[in-house]
Amino acid sequence: MRVRKEDLKTGEVKFEFHAANLKLGSYERNVSVKSTVVPSGLFVECSFPKYAKGNNVEMIYPHDVKTIAESIYSELCAYINYRLIPVSLWQVYRLDICYNWTFASTDDALHAIDFIKRIDYPRKKKHIWDTSVMYQGSAYIVKFYGKGAEFKKHDLKEISTKGWNRGNQLQAWADKVVRFEVGMNHRYLVQYFKRKKLYLSDTSDDDVIEDMLKHFLHKVFFYINTKTTSMAEIRRILDDNFSKQKALRLYQFYRGYYYDEEMKEMYLQGGLNRSTIYRYRKVLQQLGIGFVLPETTSSSGILEQLVIPSPTVRFALDDSPDTMPV
Repeated sequence: MRVRKEDLKTGEVKFEFHAANLKLGSYERNVSVKSTVVPSGLFVECSFPKYAKGNNVEMIYPHDVKTIAESIYSELCAYINYRLIPVSLWQVYRLDICYNWTFASTDDALHAIDFIKRIDYPRKKKHIWDTSVMYQGSAYIVKFYGKGAEFKKHDLKEISTKGWNRGNQLQAWADKVVRFEVGMNHRYLVQYFKRKKLYLSDTSDDDVIEDMLKHFLHKVFFYINTKTTSMAEIRRILDDNFSKQKALRLYQFYRGYYYDEEMKEMYLQGGLNRSTIYRYRKVLQQLGIGFVLPETTSSSGILEQLVIPSPTVRFALDDSPDTMPV
């Protein structure tokens, strides 16, 4: 596909590029390639887990990035019959990093998503769907979603059609996974890493990427305790720390802000000053007040698993408790 835009008055080329989706790797997954004329360059975009493993339920470590990139490089050079610049000189213009939380059941994973839906992210537009929530900004996007629904919609059919035997196994695992994902553009990346140019090697350090994930997770949960609690316990904590009037005021705010969308909207539209809302949320957080899960929930400690590193972290189908990464 060729795309070209010119200034209609002067005829000057604003931009021009050729784009294609190539089927590369042993799993023949899409690798998008864009060749630009103004400026001159070649851009490659793909899911490294899909390329390396055929799916993106299973994940890769950051330290795997260089090896996978070298494989893509070799295939791409052979495909276009041209030797590109080496992987060590590849610059990063976009980066998506992810983390899996694996729960005991599909219901537990959905309860975790329902909890996250109640959370606001400062200065980010929130979008909510059945099994996902997204916080959108101009420099980066943060997502939480049930991997099962996403995998079933986008990848299960392709995997099954190609005759791979792992489709049902992957779906069963994905149904219990909540995926945490951060997508960052070039402007934010160079700001975060404090560099004018960001290379592939800069993003292939396990500790660096883990710190990035923790950084964004902390932003989301800044005023939140990922703790399972009960309404009775919340009332007791508030009564033990404040007068009856203030305890009742904070309790009503808690119920209205986190469990009543209509009341929350009234608060945000002027029912309470923004400073009061932040102050109340901070008080609740400092007291260690968590969230109430439905009484039908059989498992305990669901919300406590939303940490990095997770006690239930799992990167591949063949991970066992003895080989799970930490």
